[in-house]
Amino acid sequence: MNKNNRPKALTDGDITEIAEVKVVQEMWGAESSVEMAEIMKSSVYGAKFDYMTGSAPGYAGPLYILIGDTPDEPVRLIRLGGKLQIYA
Repeated sequence: MNKNNRPKALTDGDITEIAEVKVVQEMWGAESSVEMAEIMKSSVYGAKFDYMTGSAPGYAGPLYILIGDTPDEPVRLIRLGGKLQIYA
């Protein structure tokens, strides 16, 4: 895979997957994934990066960064064990 450190726009699928993360819903005060998806489309800036480690294995998966009106921002998410999780 070519190293590309430029941000990519979130797809509808990305937004749907991120909106299902309960801790993200709680941060924005959303009561459902549908509500969170609407919030993301209207008032959250989101970007996706190809997360590359400095050594092996290289490509580690997507890194998502969300910035909006939550005091816990920016929010970073990565895929661990097949699920999106907050990356601290």
